Amino acid sequence: MQVLPVIVCLLLAPGDVLAESRPTTEQVRFFESSIRPLLVEHCQKCHGPAKQFNGLRVDSREALVRGGDLGAAIVPGQPEASLLIRAVRRIDDDLKMPPESKLTERQVADLVKWVEMGATFPANAVAASDGRPSRDPNHWAFQPAALPSLPEVGDRLWSQTAIDHFVLAKLEVEKIGPAATADRRTLVRRVTFDLHGLPPMPDEIQAFLADDRPDALERLVDRLLAAPAYGERWGRHWLDVARYADSNGLDENVAHGNAWRYRDYVVSSLNRDKPFDLFLTEQLAGDLLPANDQQQRHEQLIATGFLAIGPKVLAEVDE
Repeated sequence: MQVLPVIVCLLLAPGDVLAESRPTTEQVRFFESSIRPLLVEHCQKCHGPAKQFNGLRVDSREALVRGGDLGAAIVPGQPEASLLIRAVRRIDDDLKMPPESKLTERQVADLVKWVEMGATFPANAVAASDGRPSRDPNHWAFQPAALPSLPEVGDRLWSQTAIDHFVLAKLEVEKIGPAATADRRTLVRRVTFDLHGLPPMPDEIQAFLADDRPDALERLVDRLLAAPAYGERWGRHWLDVARYADSNGLDENVAHGNAWRYRDYVVSSLNRDKPFDLFLTEQLAGDLLPANDQQQRHEQLIATGFLAIGPKVLAEVDE
């Protein structure tokens, strides 16, 4: 049962096994989001830089193809011939990995898909002895943005936008059908809750129900996006990430009397549809950016409140 992967590898030329064509952005994204975290969490403590049970390491594509005492761990493109897949499927009584618990069906399916796709494994620098990766220049987050091709779907009539193709493709993989189309009263409530966080007023509901124009929904969305409540609703998500608070909340709990200025900056930025890269840059280095006038200068300085807002230890002894 453990001979098959070795035979397959011997039949293939070394270049066929080890060579890896330049991965696509989607392959890199899938590996970094679904496979690398899985290998680090469940495999590398026994098969990483510090330990190599049975002579196997799983922290590079070459190591997986080379394998250990039992032979090659993976055969790129051939999950059925890959020892790793047999182990996580727990097919053989004497080869069940991870030994302490099963992977979920989704995790096993992800590993199978990864091997089928050619087992893309971008190189990375190891930052610590536990095998956790440091910044990887091949990580999907550092790849240039590109328009992907639309995935093939079974129901071509359901999608109304390009994004719908990706949603439906994922649903079809999971064998889940799309939700039924909402009636107009439900739709106006859902959209208003989503964009404003509050239910629509009765007159707003009646106005939408009475609007029989083909672009009635687009008009509703545009109206909601143009209202101040949109920035107030969605700005709260960023304020949570920034750990916004009106005091530092720790050793002395000193009040930040001008914290509201940063809060209003975030709300205003969303309502003005400020580009996200500019939104980030202003908060990290607004004091260093050029300004056209004093008002812009003040706004950029307020944005750097991101660096001081929220829980901070004020009595820090290390100067």
